[in-house]
Amino acid sequence: MISALRRRITAIDLDELFSYSTSKEVRMLDRRLGIVCWLIRILVVVYVAVYVFLICEGYTSTEKGVGFVISQVEGTTYSRSNGVARPWDSIDAVQPALEDGAAFVTTTAYYTPLQRVGNCSTWSKQCSTGSDCSNTPPLSTGSCNSGYCTELQWCPAYSDESVTSTQLHQLQGADRLRIWVKAAIMFPSLDSSRVFSTIDEEKPNVYTGSEPSTSTSTTSGATSGTTVGDGSARPPDQFTIGELLSLAGTSYETVQSTGCVISVSLLWNCFVDGGTCQPTIQVQRLDLSTKRNGFSYQYANYYRTSETGEQQRDLYTVKGVRMLLSSRGVGKKISLSAIMLQVSSLIALLWLANMAADFLMLHVLPERKHYRTYKQERTPDFSDLRNKIAEVEGEKKKLRERKNRFASKYFES
Repeated sequence: MISALRRRITAIDLDELFSYSTSKEVRMLDRRLGIVCWLIRILVVVYVAVYVFLICEGYTSTEKGVGFVISQVEGTTYSRSNGVARPWDSIDAVQPALEDGAAFVTTTAYYTPLQRVGNCSTWSKQCSTGSDCSNTPPLSTGSCNSGYCTELQWCPAYSDESVTSTQLHQLQGADRLRIWVKAAIMFPSLDSSRVFSTIDEEKPNVYTGSEPSTSTSTTSGATSGTTVGDGSARPPDQFTIGELLSLAGTSYETVQSTGCVISVSLLWNCFVDGGTCQPTIQVQRLDLSTKRNGFSYQYANYYRTSETGEQQRDLYTVKGVRMLLSSRGVGKKISLSAIMLQVSSLIALLWLANMAADFLMLHVLPERKHYRTYKQERTPDFSDLRNKIAEVEGEKKKLRERKNRFASKYFES
């Protein structure tokens, strides 16, 4: 068995096992193959030159950058509660005054003053008997009073329906408050010293409504946002709250009592080795869920009375326009490495034309058998031929030596 295995191994032709395949250039006189090959080459060149280089700017290196935004709200409005007017300036309407990447403008405020800790009715928990209320001392003892559960809490409790304990302030004309948005961005991996900014502008560029803009829509077809500016000139950077809401596809009357969340994004597309760069401004409404929309939060001012030292607080429950401000974009720079990469891709893609023509020639055309004989050729095993030639030369040499020995013996005799 071992000897048979050895014979099978020694019988393997190493030249056949490690044969090498190389390409052979043959000029095929067939217009169909030539048209297919050149058509694909032209398509590849057009794709790389037009789409990759011109449209996608494949000759550049890119970097995504994130900057920062500064906002400034100006203006004054008012509200009425129980027939009494109260002014609201930007300090009152904008709470908190400073936020990182955001701003909030109040449209409706509920004011519950002089709260102190005690047991009082919870307006959101109605009851008929004490069994309808939770019994979790010390916060709740399972007591029902005048149709509401009594609990340990800050009293009087907040209620958006009780005008005796909570004052309602709906700001009239808050949509005329103005917000000035300033932003900056940089792309450190492309140029660490270059900063694109609108912060140094001395005066705002007021939005007039005549600037170039494009609208974006939701899947239902409703307008959900607008992009203002085209990047060729300084875009408007000061808007009224009403204008921002209109650009976001809604109105002040719609969101006054519920609030809303909108995104104000400054989008940059800059060549860092070029001249100036100006952003476009995209405004979108974010709270489009049918289950939960609007925006509200609560804050309180704490203090102690001078007579008894008892701690009290004034509770504010506010609803309004929450603006999320961002500055982001893409920086670009002409790059020799990017150009070389695209040229290398072009050269590699040109081989698709040869591959397609070969496939058509060897597998599709009726003359494929004839073309295959020209395309594929098997060479003789020249290494075996050399061995055979060496054997013949050796036999000839031995024959000559025998002849020489015979001739010498003949002449000696």
